[in-house]
Amino acid sequence: MVVVAEPSNQQPAPSRPPRTVSAMVFAILSLVLIAFGMAGLLGRCSFNPGSPSVEVPTVNVPAELDRASARVHFPLLDPELPANWRSNSVNVLTLRSHAEVVRVGWLTGGGHYLRFSQSTAVEEELVTADTRQPPQALGTVEAGGQQWVRYQSVGEEQAWATDHNGVRLLIAGDAAEPEFRTLAEAALKAPTKP
Repeated sequence: MVVVAEPSNQQPAPSRPPRTVSAMVFAILSLVLIAFGMAGLLGRCSFNPGSPSVEVPTVNVPAELDRASARVHFPLLDPELPANWRSNSVNVLTLRSHAEVVRVGWLTGGGHYLRFSQSTAVEEELVTADTRQPPQALGTVEAGGQQWVRYQSVGEEQAWATDHNGVRLLIAGDAAEPEFRTLAEAALKAPTKP
């Protein structure tokens, strides 16, 4: 039999903290507090016990339409809308037919959303591109001294389309009819950008 001598200068292993549920809860709680503290210091989160607030971007429509007019070959309208309407998007799209569409989006004073598209595309293609479904005419409506064709859109939205000085205009969104009329009348009175 072989006897192995144990070294006499070894110290006992240090004791570990207890592995109980309460110890783990305190460890996780301290990590969560550290994470919230870091997030608060870095400004990445906030606590607002009231209703949620969403900051909507605002765009400078005249400046964006000036930029867009360099990309398209038709005059653009810049409607003047009520002060409580907020423009929040402007973009230029190219359809399958290679027709360009300049689209501006607004949040209305009533909290609804409307988008105003201008294009030389045929009405069917423009309506299909905006409503994401084949055109389903619901009738006509008069606004700003001109006939607009009303179309069904997705969800609660609808779309209005008309021609004005060789350019096809389309208004679409979830707003009420008076807000559609406000935008339609403003568009037909608007000066053109070359």
